[in-house]
Amino acid sequence: MSGEEDYSWEEVSAAKSAQSSGGANSTYISVAFLLSVLPVFLFYTVYKLYDILVVYVVVTAISTVLLSTAYQKVMTREKYRLMGYRREAVKNHRKYGLTQAEFEKEQNTLTSNEALYFSLFRNNLTYVIFFLFFAFYAFRDINRDFCYAISVGLSSVLVWKFSDWV
Repeated sequence: MSGEEDYSWEEVSAAKSAQSSGGANSTYISVAFLLSVLPVFLFYTVYKLYDILVVYVVVTAISTVLLSTAYQKVMTREKYRLMGYRREAVKNHRKYGLTQAEFEKEQNTLTSNEALYFSLFRNNLTYVIFFLFFAFYAFRDINRDFCYAISVGLSSVLVWKFSDWV
């Protein structure tokens, strides 16, 4: 048994409802927005690109949506993977002085947090690496207006596509 099989419908629906809670979604959106706005700060202050405000807003909005979707996909997959491996640990609840229900709830909370942090770390690191590569190496010779849009857009799309391949 690999640890990733045989989920009951109750476990899947409970994980989905916990994952789609407002706290996780607000975390995804706020971190994605912060990460998407950092290139705007770079291009606005360093390269003095003041006249492309509409491009900044559109590209930042699209990037925020793509990154928050990528966070959610990676977190869901990672949580299910970890839940499969930790299923055997439910037998050890007496070792910690907890009832089985309390232990499962605590374990589910810790697994959700670990999956969230992994998702944020993995996707943010991937986005920053792609952005730096595209903005300062691959597209360094083109117009800075286009460089911003292509670098941020392509980085966001690639992170979103790579989120399917955990």
